[in-house]
Amino acid sequence: MLKDIENANAQFYDAFENVSIGMMENIWSHNDDCICIHPGWEMFVGWLAIRESWMTIFANTENIKFTITNTKIKLYEEVVGVVTCVENIKMILNEGKVFNGVVATNIFEYDGNQKRLLLVYHHGSPISDYLPPTNSY
Repeated sequence: MLKDIENANAQFYDAFENVSIGMMENIWSHNDDCICIHPGWEMFVGWLAIRESWMTIFANTENIKFTITNTKIKLYEEVVGVVTCVENIKMILNEGKVFNGVVATNIFEYDGNQKRLLLVYHHGSPISDYLPPTNSY
């Protein structure tokens, strides 16, 4: 099950890097109680609000790459997986590189109907005084 959680987490970041709302729709639960908190944004509750937030991000994102470090995974009763990690983010904005660090928590629940893990919670908090890993970029 831990490998399934790792794979689901990787799919989330693949969707983000591909700036793909279709891929995000596939990884997220579509329940009304899902929560997403982007760094510096308000809390979005329910799939429709979360979907709109991703569409806004994707409309304003040209290129984004993640190097995920410091990953910790905790499994609860074979149905809930919690991933904490550091998102080392490289973006290209106006032909300049921007590096950001975000501490993220991603929570996945096993959906018995779909027989797979779905993202139900994402929270990202910016890291102050962030220094990107020297060997990742």
